[in-house]
Amino acid sequence: MSLKLKNVIGIIVITNLLTFAVVKLYFPTTIDHTQYLLKMSGQGEEWEITNYQLAWLGVGEHGMSGSHTVAFLGDVNDLTGKVKVEVYNFFKDGERPKGTSTFNAERLRDGPVKVGGGGFYPDKNLSIKDIEKSTFMIIYWTTTGGEQHQETIQMKLDYDPQIVSDIKSVID
Repeated sequence: MSLKLKNVIGIIVITNLLTFAVVKLYFPTTIDHTQYLLKMSGQGEEWEITNYQLAWLGVGEHGMSGSHTVAFLGDVNDLTGKVKVEVYNFFKDGERPKGTSTFNAERLRDGPVKVGGGGFYPDKNLSIKDIEKSTFMIIYWTTTGGEQHQETIQMKLDYDPQIVSDIKSVID
């Protein structure tokens, strides 16, 4: 074998080793399970809540909860006054709502209403299953006859069935 061929093979081996070292150092093969984005929804007899998002960024106390869409399943002309949506969880101090949104019932005549999020940050050590089980919303409303109502809606993961299946296989 000529000296040039040996040099080329040596250079290829050295560059492959350097590439492997860079990949191992800067692209770890383990997954850090401290970051996630959950999309949730729920439905009761009278109300449906969709597009509720909860994110944990994994650094310090950085988390966020997004807005959600509220829809009345009955005749919106039967509603009057304000509709109040309270976001609850049992991550920490679950007896108080973590967020409250209020809007005029008349807004529902144009379709579902998008309202603000909850503003709570779940403990990063909780499992997705714990977060799902402990997140719910309570909706308060008044009908045109003056009768006040409330409904509790349990939130559930809201993804493509295959994604939910994969998530549940990891958390069960």
